[in-house]
Amino acid sequence: MRVGQHGCRVGIYNLKGEKMTVREHITNKLTSLTKAGLTTFKTSDIQELAYIGRHDFGKFLGSSETYTREFRRMRTDGIIKVRKLDRKNRQQIWVLQSISTSFPNDVI
Repeated sequence: MRVGQHGCRVGIYNLKGEKMTVREHITNKLTSLTKAGLTTFKTSDIQELAYIGRHDFGKFLGSSETYTREFRRMRTDGIIKVRKLDRKNRQQIWVLQSISTSFPNDVI
């Protein structure tokens, strides 16, 4: 891990000091939405995380397509539980029902 001149970590790292992954980035975003009392989001919100990551970390973690694929994998693997709502202006809208953490029995 590189440390900058002010003692800050330089690069893309999670709280454990490990490299941040697309899955962690999506999980962090959905967790922050939940804590803010928001449960509805669009697929484009997930795709935009690629550009937010570039702004926040100075580097892309993955393309918007990578974020879409990982979001689909997270749904299939049961890491997140979402319900589809009707599309609006060609945008898929989701309602977040639960997020599983890295421990199988913990649910946010």
